[in-house]
Amino acid sequence: MIENLKRTREPLAWILMGLILLGMGLTVGRLVTALDEMPLLAAFQEVGGLWMNFAIALALVIVVMTCSVVTPATPRAGLITRIAAVLLSLGVLLTLVSALLGMWASALGIGIVLDVLGGLLDVAFKALLAGSLWVFLRGVKAGRIETAPQSAPTPSVMSAASDAESSGDSAAGTVWWTAADAASGAPGHDRMPDSGTPSETDQGGADEQSEGPTGSESPSARG
Repeated sequence: MIENLKRTREPLAWILMGLILLGMGLTVGRLVTALDEMPLLAAFQEVGGLWMNFAIALALVIVVMTCSVVTPATPRAGLITRIAAVLLSLGVLLTLVSALLGMWASALGIGIVLDVLGGLLDVAFKALLAGSLWVFLRGVKAGRIETAPQSAPTPSVMSAASDAESSGDSAAGTVWWTAADAASGAPGHDRMPDSGTPSETDQGGADEQSEGPTGSESPSARG
């Protein structure tokens, strides 16, 4: 299930950005309709909080972040982050303009105070979402934030590494009793010989010494 979620991160990010664009387009149509029915300032007050849905924007930020920080990173994680940051910034700008223009259409007294506070809070929360993406992009560019690699280690590479490690361990535990055995490629031993056990070279030298006196005559015998 987790692997399926990782594969759907990038398509989900594009879908969420499409929903935000769709919402902006519908808001433009509603603004045009409102301009035919009410004054300009009242029309902007009507559509002030409709330019960008906060829940969709929050989900977009989370999905975009996972595209870069969760292993493996998606191939177009950087592009998606930039487009999402620009899109959210556009939504914040439109919301701010509508809030400022709609403020003058509010009734005098407590009504205008509530409208201003509500509009500014909406802009502030959405600006935090857009700003988080810009800060993330700046941190990645400066090297302060590390992104995940685009490919995870394959099983073949991991098995090759484990084989190399096991072969190194076996070679580290192999010893040769003599330098001649090591040079000739003779199979090694897992431990050094006991002190009471003669090596093959020592045994060969002892045989040569025993054969020497029998192969030559003593001076007394020749005399």
